Amino acid sequence: MAQKLVIAVCTAQRPNMLKACLKSLDSLIRPDETELSVVVVENDAVPFFMGAAAAEVKAAFSVPVSFYHEPRRGIPFARNTALEAALEQGPDWVALIDDDERAEPDWIEKLLTACKTFDAEVANGPVRRIYEKPAPHWWKSQLLKPRPTGTEITEAPTNNVLIHARIVRKDGLGLKFDERLTFGSEDIDFFRRTHAAGAKMIWVDDAFVEEDIPASRVTTKRLLSRMHMAATSGAFNIVLREGRGKAALHFIPKSTRRILLGLVATIVGFVLKPFARERGEKLYYYGLIRLMKGSGNLRGLFGRAHNYYDVIDGN
Repeated sequence: MAQKLVIAVCTAQRPNMLKACLKSLDSLIRPDETELSVVVVENDAVPFFMGAAAAEVKAAFSVPVSFYHEPRRGIPFARNTALEAALEQGPDWVALIDDDERAEPDWIEKLLTACKTFDAEVANGPVRRIYEKPAPHWWKSQLLKPRPTGTEITEAPTNNVLIHARIVRKDGLGLKFDERLTFGSEDIDFFRRTHAAGAKMIWVDDAFVEEDIPASRVTTKRLLSRMHMAATSGAFNIVLREGRGKAALHFIPKSTRRILLGLVATIVGFVLKPFARERGEKLYYYGLIRLMKGSGNLRGLFGRAHNYYDVIDGN
């Protein structure tokens, strides 16, 4: 009997990127005795893919594609709707990929094989980023170091992951994304809870997807905003899991150090820039990043939402 594998994609206002993603999924190598299908969840007030637009996509691809609508803006709302839509098809496995990514032809095959080889219920792979415009010289790209396939992990993002349906089925672990985390870290939180529940999670070093990075995402303003968002959501996550008192004991001293160091580095870098431009800029933006992280931690500690994801990069 063939096993069922559903690939879930959440999207918002990026029809061209979504079509490229779906095209890559249609070109996947189909693992033996495995039925593939795709569910798409549009997270917007009015979905783009209705009527003729949806019918056109369905007719263009050999893999079955189903469209769903989640009008509540927020990534965890969309992800939970995607999981529910996937579970309607009675799958054995559910894969998650972002709408701005394209899967390598052997992506699913690599993830599924690794899960079976290492008796794992979650497999996470690497993302190869394709920049429309190079990032500034002072920006350190957050690249994961290569690790042997089968290495056990304790957390994962949702941009390249395969999970056993038991983790999200109501008669299994019944896990969902925390809908309070509408401004980031909902995926890290989900997989930390998955690991804590006893599911084995592994890294698959050769299961690649490619992500398009629009020029708008590497402007100074967006990069600093992303650092602020990540620090905000990270602190708020700890508040939800461990309480505000315990989170305050950790983040108030940490935020204070970051802000003080950031102020010093920013001032010194600003003074140095006229004499040693590149070195001065690196120190200046290092300081700004520290300020963003410190202030973001404090923002998250008091539960204040961030608007980073209100801006849509790409089309």
